[in-house]
Amino acid sequence: QPTRLANAGCFSPFPFELQTVVFCHLTSFQDVFSFAATCHQLQEVWLEGVTTIYRHVAKVSITCEPHARILLADQGGPATKVGIRSAKNVHQMLRNQSMVYKAITQFESDIVSKVRTDGLRAEEYYGPGIDGHPPYLTRTERRRFIRSYYQLWGLLNLDNLQQRQSRLHSVSLKQLLYLCEMSWLPNGMGPGEDVDSQSGDMPLIWVVAMHEGYGDFLVMWDHWQNSLKEVVCGRRTKEPPYKMEMHWELWEDSPNEDEKANGHLQLQSHPVTGT
Repeated sequence: QPTRLANAGCFSPFPFELQTVVFCHLTSFQDVFSFAATCHQLQEVWLEGVTTIYRHVAKVSITCEPHARILLADQGGPATKVGIRSAKNVHQMLRNQSMVYKAITQFESDIVSKVRTDGLRAEEYYGPGIDGHPPYLTRTERRRFIRSYYQLWGLLNLDNLQQRQSRLHSVSLKQLLYLCEMSWLPNGMGPGEDVDSQSGDMPLIWVVAMHEGYGDFLVMWDHWQNSLKEVVCGRRTKEPPYKMEMHWELWEDSPNEDEKANGHLQLQSHPVTGT
């Protein structure tokens, strides 16, 4: 109860550093704003200590924060190697997060609720007694969506074609496939710019989406991760008889942030605010 404590005047005798520590133990920026609004002294602590406070609170309140932070830099905010410098930066991060959450709500309504799992034992991926994909993103799917949304949004903020190409070259094949699907979000759900994702030779794996996904969306679902691993790691030999060889290190070498949320798949029916 940060407001009750502050109204009681409990923190006025304490030094700036200790009051900053109290801010750092809050678990959401809504609590930070409420706490700071209780008196002029705490407002000053928040504004002066925003870099330190942000670093601690963001860890538990902004999902995929490193990617959200890159987007802020792409939008003209401070470089990622520089800490958050102002409350204005924090508010922009939260506005971006709010837009992502709105996109998730619409995506769950328009896409996720129609995902198919024909021929698959859905309960192996989504829990005992579940005979299909739940009508919402699981925790791991949610992280894939959020991370990819931030990455695509950041790319769209880069006006220089070489910068876009350089960033794409630094992304693993696995994440490129996630980004490819993200670029197919319906109008009004994407980060604000049309993407011509249909041009060029696209992978043919989406031919099965009508049975194991919905529309153009397939690789982000939990029940398709094993198949995606084979797509990412499979390589045909350069010499006859051109056998398929699996290079599992291609999967292991790419950041698997999906597992940072939990060591196992977990259903999540409400917005997740932590990492």
